[in-house]
Amino acid sequence: MRYSEFTSEELWIHMLPGDHLALDALVKRHYNLLYQYGCKFTRDASQVKDCIQDMFLYIWQRRHAINETASVEHYLMKALRRRLERALFKTNNTEGIGFLDFTDTCATPDDQIIQQEQKTALAYKIKQCILQLSKRQQEIIYLRFYLNASPADIADIMQLNRQSVYNLLHDALNKLRNSTGQYFKPTVAISILLLVLSQL
Repeated sequence: MRYSEFTSEELWIHMLPGDHLALDALVKRHYNLLYQYGCKFTRDASQVKDCIQDMFLYIWQRRHAINETASVEHYLMKALRRRLERALFKTNNTEGIGFLDFTDTCATPDDQIIQQEQKTALAYKIKQCILQLSKRQQEIIYLRFYLNASPADIADIMQLNRQSVYNLLHDALNKLRNSTGQYFKPTVAISILLLVLSQL
């Protein structure tokens, strides 16, 4: 079988009865995204890697009790978030899980700063504004705009009700608009916002 042609959901269905090659394909397909997401919560990259490995091992061992899912990506992100939360608690992180402010832990060498002066200025304004948002708002902005997750998906991943997601997102966007002022033009700002979020 050519697993590269399968959707993640199809691979998931093949994995559940015991197809280890389908599991391998899922790991390869989602590892980088999970690693980057996990690094938003801790600067300990080895802890993130351990949690990802433990998560996939747990899924494999418990596959007979796991159901199909409408979105493998969101299922894995939700599972990793929970596992990291427990791991951070065990290491006496009394603040619980938090979204890190623009750490370079997971930044790739290919990440580049916008060259044009106007875009650089806007990127700086947006970045400074995001730094002032709450940890939850930072995570919601990242999930909504960088990973293109729907409010329903965000609510599921973060274990919030949907109205809370809408409220937090609405408040965060208002703060972005107010602090960037005339620079915040939707056609330009969204592309810059994506660049800024890629550096989180």
